[in-house]
Amino acid sequence: MTRFLVAAVAILLPSAAAAQSTASVLAASDIWSEHPFQRPVELDGREWLVLVVAGGQSRVERVVPRWTGSVFFEDSVFQLEVTPALPPESMQLLVAGVPGVRPGPATTVVEYEASLWSDERRLTMTLGATAYQLELRASNPDFCDATVTLSDGRASQTLYVPQGQPFDCDEPHFSVQWAGDLDGDGRLDLVTTFSPKYSWYPRRLYLSSAARPGELVALVATTELAAA
Repeated sequence: MTRFLVAAVAILLPSAAAAQSTASVLAASDIWSEHPFQRPVELDGREWLVLVVAGGQSRVERVVPRWTGSVFFEDSVFQLEVTPALPPESMQLLVAGVPGVRPGPATTVVEYEASLWSDERRLTMTLGATAYQLELRASNPDFCDATVTLSDGRASQTLYVPQGQPFDCDEPHFSVQWAGDLDGDGRLDLVTTFSPKYSWYPRRLYLSSAARPGELVALVATTELAAA
């Protein structure tokens, strides 16, 4: 899993600009670091919100983000900055086009990336009086048959199942970039990266307020990233 540790260095897949949904999410590692990009995530013409976590408090604020840096043909390096200025380490999420997220207080229970793997297949997250559990299940040692399920002690929902052919799987990795209450309904929301390939980092934002009957969360924003 050594290659998984370089997730902060990312490029947008060449075809991803056309494939991205109207709602997008960037995690802390996408925000904090300088990135070599062939084509950065499009920021202009959209209203962006940032989740700021500082001093034990979480809050959603409006910002105007922009890419700065040196531009070269193949070695362009971009740094994300926001107005009004914020310390990079305080910014946990950047979202656009998500109706259920608005400026105001939020709650964070997982601030730093938490990985699920052979020795740590369960992640317990407590929000209010509810203990949620995210569980990785697999029978093959390569984890190519892995599934990821979220439960709250009453209901259970599968968030990831393998797709494609077995040869599409190459060092899969599973992690939570952030968890807490982003939409203000008192229930758990998640930003995850569940991927069948070591170099692919599909960011996914799940909100509880968008869940249908019988669900705990619903997918509301996606951004596709690939390791450089």
